[in-house]
Amino acid sequence: MITSNIFKGKKILILGLGITGINLYKALTASKAKVYTWDDNNKSLSNIQKNINLTNFKFNQLDYCVPSPGIVTVGLNAHPLISLLKKNSVKIISELDLFQIYLNSSINYLNGSIKVIATTGTNGKSTVVSIINHVLQKLNYDTSLVGNIGKPIFQSRVLKKGFYIIEASSYQLETTSIFRPNISILTNISEDHILRHKTLNNYVKQKFKIFQNLSDNDSAIISNDHYITKKLIDKISNKKKFNLIKVSGKNKKSSFYYDDLSIYKNSKFIYKSSNPNLYGSHNLENISLVVAFLSEIDRLNKKSLKAINSFKGLSHRQEILRKINKTTFINDSKATNIDSSIPALKSFKNIHWICGGIPKSHDMKLALPYLKNVKKIYVIGLEKDIFFTAFERYIEIDYLKDMKNAVQSAFLNSKKEKKIATVLLSPAAASFDQYKNFETRGNAFKKYITNL
Repeated sequence: MITSNIFKGKKILILGLGITGINLYKALTASKAKVYTWDDNNKSLSNIQKNINLTNFKFNQLDYCVPSPGIVTVGLNAHPLISLLKKNSVKIISELDLFQIYLNSSINYLNGSIKVIATTGTNGKSTVVSIINHVLQKLNYDTSLVGNIGKPIFQSRVLKKGFYIIEASSYQLETTSIFRPNISILTNISEDHILRHKTLNNYVKQKFKIFQNLSDNDSAIISNDHYITKKLIDKISNKKKFNLIKVSGKNKKSSFYYDDLSIYKNSKFIYKSSNPNLYGSHNLENISLVVAFLSEIDRLNKKSLKAINSFKGLSHRQEILRKINKTTFINDSKATNIDSSIPALKSFKNIHWICGGIPKSHDMKLALPYLKNVKKIYVIGLEKDIFFTAFERYIEIDYLKDMKNAVQSAFLNSKKEKKIATVLLSPAAASFDQYKNFETRGNAFKKYITNL
């Protein structure tokens, strides 16, 4: 757990007591800050303390308010306390900003012994930060992998040297103003979290906050194939000086270019895909970002490339679970939007595709070019119409509603195939209608596969 005297005596309100809020409360309390809390669900407070009294609480005496990532802070849907805090001129900051305040008081950060690597984007974030963490550990660096990947930042152990590796979401970046990584990575951009951010432009602007404080000695590594990405990076790079490294699967003249098999640096071949756990062009993009990072820290060599090939992959990302006769079962529960499902649809044949949940995008027809690999679609979840509207004219599609029925139906139909078949869970939607998160959804799929 990270604690610091820099927070001693500070009056800080934590808004929302999920995993991040509770761990932040523990760290700040241990740092002898005066910590106040508010959660809309009073049951969340049973092991901590009661909500502040809104009638007589002196908001203007607060130093900071740190909202949990799930708390909306802008627009018409902003949490009711946000306007009250703004009226009292309370600084509303993110966990990332609070971490920066801690870093600015650390001699090991100021003297360069500690570096901060932050990654954001729509798809591939978790894979990129996990590969970076894996490779750096193979190179004998001390690392801490935290953030949106599941471990709150202030739950991290304190590093004296090495790398903090952070996965940052658009929710975390929404209230960020001073966070400044040494190296910032943007994986890619596609339509996501529109219910929260309202428009694609607003969503992208939150992502680009990861670059807003970079200066001369800092680096930005960007997957540069999205038109909005190109537009915004040219805009900020004209205003600020930092090392800009562009990664592309389209422009061979980019600093790093990848095709379906290989990666090139300044047109020179440097890596050929050979890790079965990192199959597909989307993973070549992920590896290219890692390779660019290794180049920036001057550790792009045979040992680091070998370490990439030893990466075992992540759960719920095109995870091969089991083979029964000619049927292979793939868990891709992390695919929470249609763009993140497409790589799996491209990668396998004779697919019995289980999808559904709460769609983040209404453009499901992006998958149409890849339906040639799909034998049948099985929809689960409460919102089925968007999937039927997009696909029923082109392919057989059934509404099974729950995972168990979908797995059983897909397996029975796959057994009728004369060729090798694939039962693929790749929801192209969020899980919250039926499951707590994508991990819970993926584990349910695993359970039903085990029981076949």
